[in-house]
Amino acid sequence: MYVPALRWRMAEYQALLRLTDGAKKRVVPYLTIPEREFDFDSWQPKKTIHEHVHPFVDRYGKKWGARPAWIGVHATVADGIMNDGRDILTYVFDGLRKLGAKAVPSIRLDATTKLQSSVAGIVKQDGRGVAISVRLEDLMKKDAFARVVAVFRSLEVNENEVDLILDLGQPNFEPYNAFALALIASLRRLGDLNRFRNLVLISTAIPETFKDVSKGVGELPRHDWLFFQALLSALPSGMRRPSYGDYTIVHPEFTPQDMRKIKSSGKIVYATGKSWWVRKGSAFRGNEEQMHE
Repeated sequence: MYVPALRWRMAEYQALLRLTDGAKKRVVPYLTIPEREFDFDSWQPKKTIHEHVHPFVDRYGKKWGARPAWIGVHATVADGIMNDGRDILTYVFDGLRKLGAKAVPSIRLDATTKLQSSVAGIVKQDGRGVAISVRLEDLMKKDAFARVVAVFRSLEVNENEVDLILDLGQPNFEPYNAFALALIASLRRLGDLNRFRNLVLISTAIPETFKDVSKGVGELPRHDWLFFQALLSALPSGMRRPSYGDYTIVHPEFTPQDMRKIKSSGKIVYATGKSWWVRKGSAFRGNEEQMHE
């Protein structure tokens, strides 16, 4: 199973749509309803919470059908309210339920009480369990397992109904073996990993910006993928092997900038077995013809 962590932008859901049926069977996306886009002219969000979230269900149905996915919400909009008074996740899952979508809600360890209540309602109604996202900084703490237990007990589910999503963000992967051993030591604190329904490791080595990449053709090492292979080799016998996930070619902390002040370059990024192949052009604005089929 491959788990792409996506913000449900157009390029991302179009990419899912265009996968072959065989590939779709091996992919379970980890979707985050993203923060609202900002209008730098009016200096306010471009859309209301309702306008921002409402298209999600329809697009999910058209682009991904009833296939499974984990769905969470960005912290900046987690407590947002739709026009009819429902919170975001309740609104989304009420719509997905009508489509027969096999979606599972995702929640972080530091989720607000309000969000936990929303997820608890969804879990109780759908009976599909929950995904719990554990960040690297949480995983390294001694109370990591106790916090995971506290969350799934508050949602009234058992461990075998929990998908554990280990979100490493963009750590310092090198040296691979040293980081793998440190991570394994932290994973041991979570007890028997086989008790969880799914175990997923998500990370990225994609840069937050490509400004330091020279114009022309270049390569960037896929440290996340190379590290993952080193981790699998270092895992002790009998220890559960996680599924691989990444943030594709978008850094998880990427935030839109005021494009009136930035001359962004056109670029194409392809993943190879060990690296990202990058073809970087000149400033896109005023030279749109460089991007062609």
